[in-house]
Amino acid sequence: MVYLFQFAILLLFWLLGEGLSLLLDSVILIPGPILGMLLLFFALSLGIVKEKQIQETSDFLLNNIAFFFIPASIGVMSIFTSQLIVLIIIGIIATIITMMTTMFVTQFLTKGER
Repeated sequence: MVYLFQFAILLLFWLLGEGLSLLLDSVILIPGPILGMLLLFFALSLGIVKEKQIQETSDFLLNNIAFFFIPASIGVMSIFTSQLIVLIIIGIIATIITMMTTMFVTQFLTKGER
């Protein structure tokens, strides 16, 4: 039950951030989760919310943060696989340019030492 209460506090700040983002949409574009984190930061700084009130759930979420990147990683991979040949060609060309630039700079700098 403690975890649900702590999670509800975190969700409350997320929802407040989303609402504030909708209100400020015409003025400045800041994502709701970012505003929610800022609100939570200020609430923690001012002592409105105590660290103990969200500690266990926050620790659990931070310890398992890698799982939250799986959907985003799959989305990025699906974009890359459709352009795989172009990305490989760009990688090869960039590597060749970098190697040649390094070679010419090294030769230029070592000429003065001989």
